[in-house]
Amino acid sequence: MASTESKIVDVALHGQFAHPMSRRAFFSAMGAAGIVVGAAACGGSSSDGSGAGTGAASAGGGGKLKHDKTWCQVTTLSNDFFVAFNDGAKQAMAAIGVPMASFEDQGNVNTAIGQVGNVRTSSGKSIFGTPATEAQAAAVTKACQAAGIFYASSYTAPAWYTPADADKWARFITPPSVKIAAATAKALFDKVGGSGTIIHVPGQKGSSADDQRTAGLKMTLKDYPNIKIVTAAPGNWTSEDARKSLTNILPSVKDFVGVFAQNDSEAAGVIAALDAQGIKGKIVVGFDGNKQNIQYIASGKQYLTSATIGGLTAGLLGVTVFDALNGVKFELPETFLSQGALLVTPDSADKVLSTIYADKLPFDWAKMSKALHPSDWDPQTLLNPIDPKEFYAGVPQDQYKLNSAWDTADIAKVRTEYAAAFKSGPLAEYKSALVA
Repeated sequence: MASTESKIVDVALHGQFAHPMSRRAFFSAMGAAGIVVGAAACGGSSSDGSGAGTGAASAGGGGKLKHDKTWCQVTTLSNDFFVAFNDGAKQAMAAIGVPMASFEDQGNVNTAIGQVGNVRTSSGKSIFGTPATEAQAAAVTKACQAAGIFYASSYTAPAWYTPADADKWARFITPPSVKIAAATAKALFDKVGGSGTIIHVPGQKGSSADDQRTAGLKMTLKDYPNIKIVTAAPGNWTSEDARKSLTNILPSVKDFVGVFAQNDSEAAGVIAALDAQGIKGKIVVGFDGNKQNIQYIASGKQYLTSATIGGLTAGLLGVTVFDALNGVKFELPETFLSQGALLVTPDSADKVLSTIYADKLPFDWAKMSKALHPSDWDPQTLLNPIDPKEFYAGVPQDQYKLNSAWDTADIAKVRTEYAAAFKSGPLAEYKSALVA
């Protein structure tokens, strides 16, 4: 079912108004409600040149570019990460004049595929999001391919399955989860003095990010013989499930020194469970960089997170499908990318909060676009092309085999180009510290 916001946007785009002032009043009301429709997408223009959508269109040649409506697909908007992801998508699309609506698929493959069908029925040409499981990632990719709809995704995809296998799959972006998890585990183990019991709260079964974060934890554990890991029930990426998971395992764990939560929503649930039990002094770490968790780090409730900034990831994906619709041809290594993560600790939390986590994300979304800025585009974060042969080393090529197109892909060249293109934005000062 369409959201109230998407219905209002539809009226703005297609509604009949008796007088031009009626339309202007309608747009004023939308603006007061925080709903933005880019001028280029509405078939109009601003006489004074104001408005992010108008300016972005001008940068790339104005009306010659397509600003077709797009859709952002997330698991649930009851999760802080997905809320931030969706909000970042809205900001990015508004900045480049692209109408956007949102889907919640609840991690259900059939629901997600049905939503692709809804996009097709609406004559839509693109969708982007973050699938919950590898099965969903493959199903949505294939549904988009069959429907002729551009798709860009993050975090989760089956091993050895890459955009080389589907030309409508414009891009996959993921943090280097194994590497980040290994660094996070090391920081946790060092903080607790290299010994003691750590409770591990996994994410959602079937998710690439969950498997990779667990792999990073186990990798680091080999170097810490005095650390013991006790694994709780999956937290399923949500605060409530993680709260229940930790609460249920506490009676069987006599003593522990910290908790390795598989994402920040889970870390928030862990902290709530510890607070409810009156348990203090435990070191909690998470992933993703939710704003609430950065605040927890600043106040001492949480020790560390890896901030990839979900809203930034979403914006990058939205810009990707916009570029694809406007004829940008990505080289294969540009379609399979690792996104840099910043490890946020108590020493850096306050500064990160003040410089990056404003209500309006401080990124120049239009400048990320090759269609809008063909000669001076800037991703404003570290995007490192992934070599799938390295990324999936040791994983059997059972369900999927690596596409032979990768045999001739010049990954090194694209890595150099992307590193050089990253010149500005709030993450630029942390460039050398980003894990990618």
